[in-house]
Amino acid sequence: MPESTEERPAAGRPSLPWLLLAGGVLLAGTSWLIFGVLGTDEIYRLTMLGWERLQEAPPIAYFSVVFIASLLPIPASVLYAGAGTLYGVPTTLLWIAFTAVLANTIIFFICSSFLRPTLIRLVEQRGHVVPTIDSDGDANLLIAFIRITPGIPYFLQNWIIGLSGVALVRSLAITLVIHMVYASGFVILGRSAFEGELGQVALAIALLVAISILARAAHGRIKAARADTSKARQQDSP
Repeated sequence: MPESTEERPAAGRPSLPWLLLAGGVLLAGTSWLIFGVLGTDEIYRLTMLGWERLQEAPPIAYFSVVFIASLLPIPASVLYAGAGTLYGVPTTLLWIAFTAVLANTIIFFICSSFLRPTLIRLVEQRGHVVPTIDSDGDANLLIAFIRITPGIPYFLQNWIIGLSGVALVRSLAITLVIHMVYASGFVILGRSAFEGELGQVALAIALLVAISILARAAHGRIKAARADTSKARQQDSP
């Protein structure tokens, strides 16, 4: 049965409140410096210029960044919302599905290479455990459990699943079903906010809230099922 993927305390790691405080101070200082040097009008001009360049760029340029966000600690949800604004909902969802398949396939082969021990150490340094798989049923539970566990970033989910030894096709199938539900909410939210459709904005927010609630409920059920199965196996073992 898979070992727990719950976050565990990492020795010597700064506490979350201090990290948030330090990040807030750094962000405020950087913003003050930028506004002081450039001025509001210049920042607005550069922002609009950048937006125009994004609108003119082919989708592959934007989704190359989305692909990188699947590998590194970059907030993918913000990119999804922006893509919905730029390219529309259907095109964006197709590109997201493509980048998810590509990224997870590459991660799978990297995790099967000589880099595996180093990657496991990096995951453990972030306070997580790379689980082990005993059966196909365990694999299904593991993938779903990791994908809906609160607090694990998307890129880290990809690496943990890749290192767990789950079959690639199984991983991609379950990942796409779960991840595309999340992605759809952010894409619709970004598109509807850009178009000023308040009704759709409210609908998208309600969808994300509902997904979050259902994910937490499913997370509890899967966790209980894993615990029951593990207990039954311990009782059956000599």
